[in-house]
Amino acid sequence: MEFKVSNKEYQLKFGIKFIRELDKIYKVDYQGMEFGMGVNLAFMALNQYNPSALSQVVHAAVSHMPSAPSLSTIDSAIEDYAEEQDGLESLFEEVLSEMGKSKVTKSTLEKFKKMAQTDTEQPQ
Repeated sequence: MEFKVSNKEYQLKFGIKFIRELDKIYKVDYQGMEFGMGVNLAFMALNQYNPSALSQVVHAAVSHMPSAPSLSTIDSAIEDYAEEQDGLESLFEEVLSEMGKSKVTKSTLEKFKKMAQTDTEQPQ
């Protein structure tokens, strides 16, 4: 997937470095032990169409590049996408789709979706 920033295309990569970068942002502290929950929590935030999460996900997905754009530059690019008709909504959908295709995130996201679906199906 390509992401345009200031008329330059950046290849988004949803690999191990992407996961490591998200784990730095999205952590859970359980009894004094920290666990990286980057893919899961970012996936939830993207499904809620959270623009700041989208920016962080894109930033993590370009982290493999030696001259990756800054988070504030990505913020501005996302604001540009938002100006286009259906631009931001389609960007969310495309990022979610590409995350689901990655060999290193696919099984995690499938299990997370299944767990979420099971939780919503249980009677209260």
